[in-house]
Amino acid sequence: MADNQPVAAPQIELFVARELGNSSFLIADPDAGEAVAIDPLRDIGQYLDRAGRLQVRLTRSLDTHLHNDFVSGGRELAAEAGAVIEPLADQQEVAVGRWRLRAMLTPGHTPDHLSYLLSDSNGKEVALFSGGALMVGAIARTDLFGPHLAVHLALEAFRTVQVRLRGLPDDVALYPTHGGGSFCGSATSDARMSTLGEERVSNPFLTTTELMPFLARALHQDRYPDYYLDMAAVNRKGAPLLGRHLPALKPLKPHQVETLMRERKAAVVDIRRGRDYDRAHVPGSYSVGLGGPFSAWVGWVIERGRPLVLAGGSHAQLAEAQRQLLRIGYDSVLGYLEGGVDAWQERGLEVRSFETAEVEDLATWVLSAEPMTVLDVRAMEEWVHGHVPGAVHMYVPDVAHHAHEVPREAPVAVHCASGYRAGTAASLLEQAGFRRIIHVIGEWSDWDRLHLASTIPG
Repeated sequence: MADNQPVAAPQIELFVARELGNSSFLIADPDAGEAVAIDPLRDIGQYLDRAGRLQVRLTRSLDTHLHNDFVSGGRELAAEAGAVIEPLADQQEVAVGRWRLRAMLTPGHTPDHLSYLLSDSNGKEVALFSGGALMVGAIARTDLFGPHLAVHLALEAFRTVQVRLRGLPDDVALYPTHGGGSFCGSATSDARMSTLGEERVSNPFLTTTELMPFLARALHQDRYPDYYLDMAAVNRKGAPLLGRHLPALKPLKPHQVETLMRERKAAVVDIRRGRDYDRAHVPGSYSVGLGGPFSAWVGWVIERGRPLVLAGGSHAQLAEAQRQLLRIGYDSVLGYLEGGVDAWQERGLEVRSFETAEVEDLATWVLSAEPMTVLDVRAMEEWVHGHVPGAVHMYVPDVAHHAHEVPREAPVAVHCASGYRAGTAASLLEQAGFRRIIHVIGEWSDWDRLHLASTIPG
């Protein structure tokens, strides 16, 4: 090929795990028959299937950093496809057919964080796979290694976005791993890609050039799920290999599930919508709907290694729930409740229910001055921007540990921003012995739509 002759664009395939707020990537040169995976998930069938359709061989798997939110699929790709997983050093390059990937040290989210810069054979830089060093509209959090290192890593993040990435052209495409919905960052955009030029205009971490405002923004983060605390250790050690196909879910009869709950303290995780859970559910089960950040909340309220049984939903939904749990290293799923709650009830086993209410109903109760505790289970960042007058604040992960602080003499109406987290909190209250529980479903914005005043701390 003659010098400066344009090279056909690389094939960049995105794989989005919406429950994690993350993306992973396959960079392929179909003409050369080669591809590289970046930040792959543990369920590797999707990458192998795509590589097969593109008729390319996965030669290497790269991680941008030691992940705290999911199990890396690198070892799986090494075992199944022979992909090389040795990490690259700063400025080291590898070939992807006619393309080159160069590792760039971009610390901040983690101390040893790498980004990967894709260039063509003429040296033109075309794409940056930035992990958490730079997100669409944000950067990834710097406090995962503890508060004693959070400021140090925030300073490194400042140097990364203001100095280390400064020389890259505006037209370089940006492909971050962490995105909107990830607890690893505070991005609100659901966009999975951008350009460096767009971020230099709109991303507050790039437009903020003074250090103290940058640090204040970087260190202003909500809490992250409890399972993050040992996820890096799981990745460092290496999770058990699953292979190309995930294990089949085992059907369990109601009496088997009841025995597992009683004898092995198994946790039943009901994946249905909150409204369906409210109508009838297995006593003591966890309400964590598959429609939200399912695995993150399971990993927040149930400890790793505890036996799990899934309940509710179709076979496809149950398989998806298992997939999401395996992605975070929750390998202890024993099976699913065959026939769901209907089969449980037909067997003569006890079911429980909650009252389901709307935000408008909550307003009516507050104005009626009837004895009731309103429990707001949103994050502190949401609470401080306004809440129901007289409400008690208790973030969902704290309910199991502080439920004793909630009065039992009157009904407890539980709400969040949409009803999703309130459903989980309601199930935690039931486990703590509460029986008069009202699950408030609906957007918090309805409170304002109804022209109701909210209390703002000050």
